Amino acid sequence: MISSARALMEQLLDYAGLFPPAALPLEQAIRNYAAYRDGRDAWMLGRFIIPAAQLEKLSPYMPMFSGDRPLQLSVLGTRSRDAEECLRLFGDTLQQTEAFRGKHGSSVNIDVLELPLPPAGADRRLLDEIAAGASEHGLRLFFEWTFPLDGDWGSRIEEALDAVKCCAGQGGMQPGVKLRTGGVTSDAFPSPEQVAAVLIGCRDRELALKFTAGLHHPVRMYREEVKTEMHGFLNVFVAGMLAHVYKLDRNKTAEILADKDPDSFVFLPNALGWRTLTVSADEVRRLRNLALCSYGSCSFDEPRDELRELKSIE
Repeated sequence: MISSARALMEQLLDYAGLFPPAALPLEQAIRNYAAYRDGRDAWMLGRFIIPAAQLEKLSPYMPMFSGDRPLQLSVLGTRSRDAEECLRLFGDTLQQTEAFRGKHGSSVNIDVLELPLPPAGADRRLLDEIAAGASEHGLRLFFEWTFPLDGDWGSRIEEALDAVKCCAGQGGMQPGVKLRTGGVTSDAFPSPEQVAAVLIGCRDRELALKFTAGLHHPVRMYREEVKTEMHGFLNVFVAGMLAHVYKLDRNKTAEILADKDPDSFVFLPNALGWRTLTVSADEVRRLRNLALCSYGSCSFDEPRDELRELKSIE
């Protein structure tokens, strides 16, 4: 194993088998997760992502987990139309989370909450209240913005990132940002320039990022099933890390994101990078912990197997 590849991929893949395009039944998804946990590549596996409203449906499968090997969960909040509904549904999410924790004790570890926000945009009062509630319940919070990618997206995302940065008070945990990098249709994919704007915006504000959707392949490529170019997870994470280390601007970051040549991405014994720019394995580990945390994928096999084909892992 190349140590830099290990540093990048360790617990990188949060398993989202319940979600499209896989959209597996709960029993199949949780059994897949348990099998991955027991397989040779378990070190790449992160949390199981589940909507809070479905937590109780996991109870029949909890005998597969124990205090020694707990089920690691990231809970997904419910989409809402406005601030009032968002707060009400957030309260339901906290209740469902505490009920499941109380029922299963040390056999479950729920430490991350991913929360879609109403499409209206930044409401600092709303964010403050949610951040305080998540901290009180020991949840690392990632806000997902749901306004459309067109129109005045650029100014809205800057306002949104400012709002996230300002909403950690009274000693609470600083929330992070969740970026949707794709979907099942071409209009769900942000451009390299838009992804670069979020990477640079979060870097400059010291906000952690996680990603979801569209990152099935290591390197950016055109895919007929969505009739557009899909982002590569190597592009996204390497671009983000290099942007941190070399203080890259948006244009250079977008260039890395748009690169479709697998040979541009290098794995050295103790460093990884893009072309002549490299990051040490130790710095990769630090940035994975603090800044570029993980990504959700409905497939564990596809990204792992394609990375193995690139001979980055054995």
